[in-house]
Amino acid sequence: MRGRNLPSFNEDDLIQLSSLCQCLSVRFATLRLAIAPSLISCLTPREVDVAELVAQGFTNREIALKLHISRDAVKQVLKRMFQKLNVSARAEMVAKLKA
Repeated sequence: MRGRNLPSFNEDDLIQLSSLCQCLSVRFATLRLAIAPSLISCLTPREVDVAELVAQGFTNREIALKLHISRDAVKQVLKRMFQKLNVSARAEMVAKLKA
């Protein structure tokens, strides 16, 4: 947000902002959870997606919105993952999954 004493954004400002957004988007895409190879085979693709978002600190609601599923679906995925991995908390799950 620009301050009141600053001029409006010009075309160069918008081009720089667009470049910054693209750079950040690429960087965030590379910040995926590196799941231990011994555990990756026991997880479904959906479970991997949820695990990556949990590792990034997203809430169940945010995960549901990002994956276009219900909060209940997220809870069920997490419940199955906790059983598969023999853990009882999100942080414990992420720690166990890290390669």
